[in-house]
Amino acid sequence: MIKISKRILALFLIILVVAIAIASIVFIYRSPPSPVKKIVIYASLSEMTTADPSTEFSNSILWLPLVYETLLWYNPIKEEFIPGLAVNYTVSSDGLIWTFYLRRNAVFHDGTPVTAHAVKASIERTITLGQGAAYILEPVERIEVVDDYTVKFYLKHPAPLNKILASPYAVYIFSPRVAEYAGAQNLTDPKVAEWFNKGNDAGSGPYRLVKWDPENEVILEKFTDWWGWKEAGYPLASPNAPDVFIVKIIKDAVTQEKMLRAGQIDIAQYVPPEVVEDFEKDPNYVVVKTPSFQNLLLLFNTKKPPLDNPLVRRAIAHAIPYDDIVKAARAGLARVASGVIPYGMWGHFENFRYEYNLTLARQLLAEAGYPAGINRTLILVYTAGDIYEQRTSELIRSSLAQLGITVEIRPLSWEEQWALAQKGWEDPNAAQDLFIFYWWPDVLSPITYLYGMFHSENKVFNLCYYENKEFDNLIMEAYSLEGANPDKALELYRRAQEILYRDVPAVGLWDMVDFRIARSKIGNLDKAINPAIPTAILAQVLDVKG
Repeated sequence: MIKISKRILALFLIILVVAIAIASIVFIYRSPPSPVKKIVIYASLSEMTTADPSTEFSNSILWLPLVYETLLWYNPIKEEFIPGLAVNYTVSSDGLIWTFYLRRNAVFHDGTPVTAHAVKASIERTITLGQGAAYILEPVERIEVVDDYTVKFYLKHPAPLNKILASPYAVYIFSPRVAEYAGAQNLTDPKVAEWFNKGNDAGSGPYRLVKWDPENEVILEKFTDWWGWKEAGYPLASPNAPDVFIVKIIKDAVTQEKMLRAGQIDIAQYVPPEVVEDFEKDPNYVVVKTPSFQNLLLLFNTKKPPLDNPLVRRAIAHAIPYDDIVKAARAGLARVASGVIPYGMWGHFENFRYEYNLTLARQLLAEAGYPAGINRTLILVYTAGDIYEQRTSELIRSSLAQLGITVEIRPLSWEEQWALAQKGWEDPNAAQDLFIFYWWPDVLSPITYLYGMFHSENKVFNLCYYENKEFDNLIMEAYSLEGANPDKALELYRRAQEILYRDVPAVGLWDMVDFRIARSKIGNLDKAINPAIPTAILAQVLDVKG
C-alpha cells in the first residue's frame, strides 16, 4: 500500500482549488460567442461593369446605391423625395438656384466627414470627365460651397435638379481623399478610375465594397457607422438588414431557379416566368411583382444595308408578334410597348405601337426593293442566359422567316455584345444587325431614353448608330424646358418620338412588370425595389429573419 503524507495531500488540494477557481473565472469572463452574421445572396444575370461612381452607366447599378449615396432618393410611384445626404433643400423663384442642406452625421467609409466640399468635388469630377450619364448634369453651371454643410447649385436654365440629383447614375458622392489614395494629382487623373476599378470604394452608404470580382461575385459588408442605421424611423433602413450582401453572377434563368430551390441563393433576379405561379403557391418563398421603368427594345443597325433603309426597318417592325412575345417570353408579365419610353413614365404616349401585320410588312419590303425577301442573313444578338431575350429572339426569327428574312441568333455575354456593338461607329458592317437590349432610366425624364439611345453625339449607347439633327435639337430643347415649361417640353418630346416612329431606329418590344422571388426568410422585398432602379435591391431595407 502506498502512503501519502498529509503535506502532499494538502498541497494537492490547494492546487485543485486554485485550478477550479481559475477555470471558473475563465468561464465567467470568456468572450461571448460572436453573433451569426445575416448573409443574403442575390443572383444577377449579368456581370458587373465598372466600379467608378462617376462614369458607371450599366450593370453596376445593382450595387452602387448600396455603397454610394446621393443627396436625395426619389420614389416614382408615390412621387416623393426622401432625404439622403441632404436633409432639406430650397429653390429660388426663377428655378435657377438650388440650395441643399447636408446632414451633419454622415461619414465616408474612410472616416472622412461628408461635407459640401465633397459634394462639389464629386459632381464636378463627373461633369469634367463627361462620361456615362454625365449629360444629365448639363443644366449645372457652377457649384458653390456656402459652408461645410450647405451647397448651392447654379443652373444655366430651370431644370428639375431634385430629380437629377436623385438619379441612380452620375450623382454619387464620394470621399475627396481618393486622389490621395490613388497617388493622383487630382480627381480627374486616370489613376483615380484605376483605383476604383481595383475594387476600392470611398462611399458613405450602408455597405462597404469588400470583394470586386465583376465576372463572378461582388461582396458587400454592412457599414456600421452609416447614419441611416442610427436614425429612428428612416424609411430606407431596417434593423434586420443583412450583415453581408453577396451578388453572384448566375447567367441563366433556369440555373437561378434551381439554386433558389436548393437554398444556394436567397433572391433570384431571373427565373423562367412560367414557374412564378408555382413559387407563389409555395409558403417557402415570397414572390413580389412591382411596376418597372425597365423595357426591352430591338435596336437596328441603321448604317448597315439593307437596314439603312427606313422602309426595311418599318417592315420588320410590322412583322414582330408583340402580343405573342409578351405571352411566351414573359408569361404575360409585361405590357406591349408603345414607343421607347415605358408606360407610367412622364413622356410616354400610347400611339406609338406598330401593328403586327405581315401583309403590310410584305408591301413595305417590296416598296423598299425586296419583294422576295432579303438576300443575306441578319445577325441578332442577345445576352446569353437571358431566357426572356432568348424566347423573344426566337419569335422574331420565326416571324421574319415568313417574309423571306433569315435571322441568325447569337447569344453572347454582355462583354461580347458590347465589344461587337462598339465596332459599329467605325465600321457598321462589322457590327450586328439587330440588338436585343434593356434600358432603364438614369434620370426620371424622357431624355434618359431619347438621348441615351438615339442622340447622334452619344456614341456609348446609341447602338443604332442613328443620326438625326432635328431629333437631337428637339430633345435637348425639351430637356432645357422641363423645369420652366413642362407642357412645352412634353410637346417637344412627343414630336421627337414621332420622328423615331417614322425612322424606326429601334422598336419597343415590352414594358416590364418586375418580379423577384426570394426565400421566405427575406422580408420587405417589395420595399427594396424602386421602379427607377429596376435591377437593384436596396439591401438595407430588407428584413432578414433567422
